[in-house]
Amino acid sequence: MPQLADVLADHLSSADGRSVRDLMRGLKTDPRTARIPRTQVERTLAGDARFARSGDGPKAVWELSDRTPPPPPHRRTAGALARAVDPGDPLAGLELRDWQVEAFAAWAAAGMRGVVEAVTGTGKTRLAIAAVRACLAHDGRALVIVPTLDLVEQWTKELRRLVPAARIGRLGGGEADDLHDHHVVVATPHSAAAVPVDVPHGRPALLVADEAHRYGAPTWGAALRPAFAMRLALTATYERNDDGIEDVLGPYFGGIVCAYGYDRAVPDGVVAPFRIAFAGTALEDAERASYDELDRRAKQLHRDLVGTHGFPRDPRRLFAAVAATVAEAGGDPSRSHDPTVAACREYLFRVRARRDVAATAAGKLDVVAALAPGLLAHADRTLVFTDTVDQADNAARLLTRAGLPAETVHGDLPDAQRRIRLAQFRNGNLRVVVAPRVLDEGVDVPAADVAVVLAAFRTRRQMIQRLGRVLRLKEDGRPARLVVAYAKDTREDPSAGAHEDFLTEVLPVASEVVTLDADAQRAALADWLAVRR
Repeated sequence: MPQLADVLADHLSSADGRSVRDLMRGLKTDPRTARIPRTQVERTLAGDARFARSGDGPKAVWELSDRTPPPPPHRRTAGALARAVDPGDPLAGLELRDWQVEAFAAWAAAGMRGVVEAVTGTGKTRLAIAAVRACLAHDGRALVIVPTLDLVEQWTKELRRLVPAARIGRLGGGEADDLHDHHVVVATPHSAAAVPVDVPHGRPALLVADEAHRYGAPTWGAALRPAFAMRLALTATYERNDDGIEDVLGPYFGGIVCAYGYDRAVPDGVVAPFRIAFAGTALEDAERASYDELDRRAKQLHRDLVGTHGFPRDPRRLFAAVAATVAEAGGDPSRSHDPTVAACREYLFRVRARRDVAATAAGKLDVVAALAPGLLAHADRTLVFTDTVDQADNAARLLTRAGLPAETVHGDLPDAQRRIRLAQFRNGNLRVVVAPRVLDEGVDVPAADVAVVLAAFRTRRQMIQRLGRVLRLKEDGRPARLVVAYAKDTREDPSAGAHEDFLTEVLPVASEVVTLDADAQRAALADWLAVRR
């Protein structure tokens, strides 16, 4: 199948300029691209130098560039662009990377609205602070929305360090600062949605949304106030499983103005080189019997929902539509015997139960045991991502017995204990942190060398977040390593098409991607962790 960029070039070659909406209409009628989501189209347009954008907001159009694309702008060139926005030059002293300068210029050129999608660890916060400086230079005010109190703390410290003359306030976690007494307020979405955040009359106003993909839900989307004319969305993965991007985020922020993926970040030396190993383990007999029965019933329900009840055939769209039907039915007694609702509820139950069998397979702890000698010899810090707290506890005990001090971090821990464990991990007193998904987003996690994924994952976003936890540059230049344990002959299995979106993204730039049989090649797992430059 042709690359999406080549198909887009074909569509643009017959027109002077087309909006994303027009392009989507054409792509939907093209069998090569009928199932491509809008966010992937925007990401490709923003990340490929063959395409040029003119205009902003709904009137923006894309066309083929009529000249050889220039190299990424030098800081001085971008400084000139920034001065057109801010006489104080908001880029001065920030030591921005070339991609950050490029993204800032693209955001400014798009009317100071847009989405920047950049993989974890590349410096989105520093880019946003340049935008905050640009706003404050015009006597403006800025609201930064972040999903957790941990990130409120992290952003507040960084803003105070890099914008020292500004008064930085907080909204949430017992704090109730506002933009009348402060230049910048860092808020959680719950607080920003519940408390009116007024902008002083006549002042320019900027809203920055960190982890922006999360604000497509109605409750969090209420924090996106119309009073902020300047808008910047930051995310590693601009995608959702519902219509939140089309209905909430797109109308508010506009489209992607800069996409910075592994294909640029690795060659640029912005993130560490990385190696990936997929480690397959067989289900036990009882697990296999349970999985196969759940799989058989889920497939039957899938056929019934599509053929009898008129649901979409595409698995992702089907799942979203089924979940929406169940949510709408809620506790309405009048729909308790509705056959469509009953089929949807059972489908969700069977799919989730099937996933749980694979995610918590006993053999995944055997993978951890096989990796332990290699982690002991070749890793300073390791993160292990599990599916449940029980699985995390078992993995931590196993690693500790193998001589690797390990602790769990999860939502049931008191905040103080969680911070202590992460601090111990940061200073080297703790070699391994094991967590059931709580470290995916919204937590300031110390840099690690190796990530081990035991949890079944459903989206490209989860894998990018987990790989990002180990991609910060190492002082000695050694590569990051990611080990993904999967249950063989299940929907986790790469040979059955699992992880396709993620693999498409990393295969061209990874130093190595291998598949190992964890049952037959136990010693090879530990050996694979040996650092190879």
